[in-house]
Amino acid sequence: MNLSPLETSKPYMPRTVHKWLILAGVFFACFPLAAHIELVTVPQSQGVELTIYNSADITMVRESRELTFKPGLNTIQFSWAGTLIDPTSLRITFPGGRGKLSLRDTSFPPGRTDALQWNIESTISGAARVEINYFTSGITWSADYTAITNKREDTMNVDGYIRVVNNSGEDYPNAKVRLVVGTINLVESIAELAQGKWRYAELDLALKDQVRTQFAAKVAKAEAKPGRGAVATEEEGEAVADEKEKEIVKEGISEYFLFTVEGKERLPNGWQKRLRAFSVEDVAVKVIYRASDRNTSGRVHKVFEFRNARKKDQDPKKSLGVSPLPDGVVQVFSEDEKKNLSYQGGVAMKYVATGDKVKLDTGETREVVLRSFTRDFRRGGFTTERRHDKSYYVKEWYDEYFYEHEVENTLAQAVRVEIERTFPGNFEPGKIPFKYEKVDAATIRFFPEVEAREKKKIPYAIKIDNKE
Repeated sequence: MNLSPLETSKPYMPRTVHKWLILAGVFFACFPLAAHIELVTVPQSQGVELTIYNSADITMVRESRELTFKPGLNTIQFSWAGTLIDPTSLRITFPGGRGKLSLRDTSFPPGRTDALQWNIESTISGAARVEINYFTSGITWSADYTAITNKREDTMNVDGYIRVVNNSGEDYPNAKVRLVVGTINLVESIAELAQGKWRYAELDLALKDQVRTQFAAKVAKAEAKPGRGAVATEEEGEAVADEKEKEIVKEGISEYFLFTVEGKERLPNGWQKRLRAFSVEDVAVKVIYRASDRNTSGRVHKVFEFRNARKKDQDPKKSLGVSPLPDGVVQVFSEDEKKNLSYQGGVAMKYVATGDKVKLDTGETREVVLRSFTRDFRRGGFTTERRHDKSYYVKEWYDEYFYEHEVENTLAQAVRVEIERTFPGNFEPGKIPFKYEKVDAATIRFFPEVEAREKKKIPYAIKIDNKE
């Protein structure tokens, strides 16, 4: 970021500080700034708040500064060179100087297109808080999870993480971070924006203004809701700005959820930071070995299932079900009796609403093997009719298929298997000696229990009626 001549005599400060300059004088904005105008202060930030919405690559920024004013006309210069800040969204307010500070007009430094000057009339001498609001792009966040089961694979510890990446061109050394989870239809006429097909930076000025207005309104609505929290701490050896545990507050409204990371974060441009969003122990989990003609090509996949639900009287900071789970990748591990971990697989998980079931398909496994055979085939039940030329033809008959599945469990504990079979036509039950579900006209699903180290044979038959 370029420095103005009045800043060159000052010691180096972070990028965010450079874009602020306050001058005091009695000159009107239409006059160029004279060399003798006094540099009053270049203040450190008292707070920056980032509300990040991935789907449209838009972040709402609120910067708060304690500035020193003198009676008369004061000029604040704000520059955005080398950043993705949207200058049309810049606003300044005076929450610390109501009635004593007023914006007289806005001007632009001669020959510059990357800066503006607010000319502020002051009736006070001393410090007052001002707030700058604007929208920027280039700040994103993502979620990832680690799940570790116990040796019996009936409970699971789940840790959730949030990673924030700053490629906006601007440093944010003292920022509160808030993350928007879910899909917001900001403007009905450009619904594609919420689906990630359009980006905020690509919109024309009129649509940008609509998006900014609606986004700010939805954030304000979420802010009015009571929050619930889960633990969040800094990871990967980065400096901890606040020694106490951080908290991610989940605040809900109908369209989306707003996660607020407690405390303030250092987010330099070009950096990323990983935060622990929650840590939950002893989540009840079911392991199902699932094979489907349609979905797994008949191979057995290992699936972990649990609910994003809160247990009664459980601490919300150590519980699922407090809020939806954002899209992310889940790395699944299983622990053995010696506390060694075996990697089960990485699973892309879609947004999971509160109370919904999470299904983590870790892919094909050799722990349980399914072999399928067609043992016999019969055709019978023929019905004939005469044609108009007095010849005969077969009008109706049935085909009967005799199948056998062999399920081999190589584990030291019993397992539950789910087998889904699709047949070549609208079938009627034949000799099926077990309980099953009829999924549709051509598909059944059944759930054999297989004991430890057992090789189990499952014979059955189905009948398909045919007509000419």
